[in-house]
Amino acid sequence: MPPLRAQPAARAAASRSRLVRIASTAAALALLAACDEAVAPPGQSADVAVRIYLDRDASGTLTPADSGLAGLELSLVATDGQGASSAATSDAQGVATFPDVAPGAYTITLPATAPAGTELTTASAPRVVVSAIGEVQTAEVRYGWRPASVDGVIYRDEDGNAVFSEGDTPGAGLAVALLRGSTVVDSVTADNAGRFAFPYLTPGSYVVRLENPGTIDYPGGATRPATLGPGDRFSVNGLFTGALVIPIAEARSRPVGAAVAVIGNLVVRPGRFTSGSGGVNSEIWVQDNTGGIAAFSVPSADSAQYQLGDRLEIGGVRSAFSQQAQITVSRVRNLGTGTPVAAVLQSVAQARTLIREGQLVRIPNVTVVAVPGGTGAAFTVRVADAANDTIDVRIAAAGTGLTRADFVLGQRYTMTGVLSRFNATPQLKIRDRDDLVLGTPVTPIATVRQTGTNGTSYTITGRLSVAPGAFTSGSGNVNSEIWVQDATGGIAVFSVPTADSSTLGLGDLVEVTGARSAFSGQLQLGSPSLARIGAGTLVVPTTVTVAEVAARGALEGQLVTLPGFTVTSIQTGTAPAFTVFGNVGGTNVQVRVGGALRGLSRASFTVGSTYTVTGILTQFNGTSQVKVRFASDVTP
Repeated sequence: MPPLRAQPAARAAASRSRLVRIASTAAALALLAACDEAVAPPGQSADVAVRIYLDRDASGTLTPADSGLAGLELSLVATDGQGASSAATSDAQGVATFPDVAPGAYTITLPATAPAGTELTTASAPRVVVSAIGEVQTAEVRYGWRPASVDGVIYRDEDGNAVFSEGDTPGAGLAVALLRGSTVVDSVTADNAGRFAFPYLTPGSYVVRLENPGTIDYPGGATRPATLGPGDRFSVNGLFTGALVIPIAEARSRPVGAAVAVIGNLVVRPGRFTSGSGGVNSEIWVQDNTGGIAAFSVPSADSAQYQLGDRLEIGGVRSAFSQQAQITVSRVRNLGTGTPVAAVLQSVAQARTLIREGQLVRIPNVTVVAVPGGTGAAFTVRVADAANDTIDVRIAAAGTGLTRADFVLGQRYTMTGVLSRFNATPQLKIRDRDDLVLGTPVTPIATVRQTGTNGTSYTITGRLSVAPGAFTSGSGNVNSEIWVQDATGGIAVFSVPTADSSTLGLGDLVEVTGARSAFSGQLQLGSPSLARIGAGTLVVPTTVTVAEVAARGALEGQLVTLPGFTVTSIQTGTAPAFTVFGNVGGTNVQVRVGGALRGLSRASFTVGSTYTVTGILTQFNGTSQVKVRFASDVTP
């Protein structure tokens, strides 16, 4: 198809437009021809104002607290080196004005030396740009005070020379606060060398406060004023007297009102034993290797911040509530994760002595004998063990989740809790539902020996074939290994206080709960709880042959009598425990003497002599032994 032809009117308009463009171009060419050379329009100049100020509050930006710096000379230099530089001096408000600056890019040249006591905190060569239409882009110039600092060392001056030196005790872990007026602006703890520091401080008046955990004093005062100028360094030597932290047992012995500080592992978290409207306050408990103590109060809402076993530093005042020893808290500091405390097995009789007061204990196989009525959140349950010894169990239901319905009359339980008192009455304070479990059944000793597993807890009953004081150990022979025998067998129990020999005798009926373990092949129940059920009858030894001793079998752990033992040699040395070697009818056998309290010594045996020996049939790493108890167990 041929192209469409333009209409006459459209062709006329297009022709007129071309004529206008040609005329404009001709005029421009004529103008250029009239000039010697071509130049661009000069653009619009502008005044440039640069603010210079002192950042007094170290905020990094201009605030009402800051002040302008007057009398500072600045230069404005073109970045291309072509334009002329100009100079200006800052006025009382810290503003330096450069008038009528042509469009272009510039840098500001600052004074070579900063104002006294200050440091430049912005760019060292700020940029300025003036656009062709007179718009200005500029940067502020900011100076800050040269930072001041406070540092020091906290120590106990062991040599009395008033200088921290080798042998002095550093105040490691002590807190130090820095105040401005009544406001704490920073706080730190002293490192292992007792040193602390607050760097990068603005000039002004401060107070250094040495925090006191309650057991130390600062003879020079716990607060030190510090007036800091730019770049000043203020040093504090915090000499203290007293003990940083004392053992919990020592804190318990301090009089009411005494300042104390302890470190222990958390055994009761906030939220378990509560008080106050809505249970907002909590009594917590901590324990170290010397004892345990309550601390009151800690906000119950802080429960999420603590886990059992956490290492806590607690400072405050020794106090008491209904004779329960505690610390009225002024400071609690969580030192981090620790190991949860293991409960110590106790009989009711042992618990009632309160020797373990403040500590986590476990009392096995107690029977509920009384549950109070009422609807109060806190209540007291009475329990008894196999010896019919009773103790009160205190339940704070709001925090523990336990109610009266959880305690069934006549049911046996194993209970764990903190051993405490209410006035003169011992009581066990249960923490939560996990502390209450059904009691373990009584297991025949033969079953424990034959099918039991090490590490598992068992409860046995039987008569004492070896009482405390016969097989002893520990410094001063304070611990004893006893033996219990029922109709099915016998087993060792370790350890029982040797002092219990005054209340536990041969033949007494006992109930023992402990974890099965082995010592050099000898089976035993360890870390036991023991209750004396009552008087019984002496265990009659079984007369055995040397072959039965060698085989051991079902007789292992029982009281036996072996006649015809001829001594062939005696272990040399001076130790109170020793082994006598001999034979019966030509078969070798060993007799073990366990310690000084048996009334037996090496002189009690003569090589070549023959004896009838009575003792416990046991082993030492697979070798059979008869462990004699006392002198009358060895007869010619």
